[in-house]
Amino acid sequence: MTVTGTTTGVVTPRPTRAGIVRTWARSLTAVLRRRPVPAGLRHSAGVKQLVLVLTATEIVVAALLSSMLPAVARPLHTAFEMAVVLAWLGLVAALARHPHQVDEDVVVLRTGFLGDVTLPRAAVRGATPVVRTVPGRGPRPVPDEPVAVACSVGGSLNVAIRLDPPVRLDLGLTGPVDAATVYGCVDDLPALAAALRRTAPGPSRHGD
Repeated sequence: MTVTGTTTGVVTPRPTRAGIVRTWARSLTAVLRRRPVPAGLRHSAGVKQLVLVLTATEIVVAALLSSMLPAVARPLHTAFEMAVVLAWLGLVAALARHPHQVDEDVVVLRTGFLGDVTLPRAAVRGATPVVRTVPGRGPRPVPDEPVAVACSVGGSLNVAIRLDPPVRLDLGLTGPVDAATVYGCVDDLPALAAALRRTAPGPSRHGD
């Protein structure tokens, strides 16, 4: 059954740079202390893999460069490189510890540190695989689709959440969007589809 009208979702805005760093630090600390990862659907695998490769490369290059620096400069260089490596590891930890959420009330698309989008579960009709790119990061409008929003860390998206009725999402400076589609990124598309079927409202089950 299709519901008429427009419902309202929630957009968590992008935090300040200091807020992002705090999120990275808290997430990395949680990983080091082996705290359980919150339940949910993982996302941004490509970004995580890329950052881990860059981190490993940075460590190798830093070691080579340090061997060529004067002894007096090595402590400062080491401190700088440690900060860079910890920041990148914190970024990966933030992605891992902030999975998407699907339950009977809401569907939450998370980025970890760039803002989230929360949709009423009753408005979500299903999820379809896509292959597309939307410029930018975090919650943002889709340039060629006035009734669509994207929410991801990277520009590459692989899932479209279909909404009926449309969900009004306030994107701040770019204004509100009555979204019929929200694009995102998820590591396991079948798991997302299964979660949506499991939490479908009412006696009927919406297909994906």
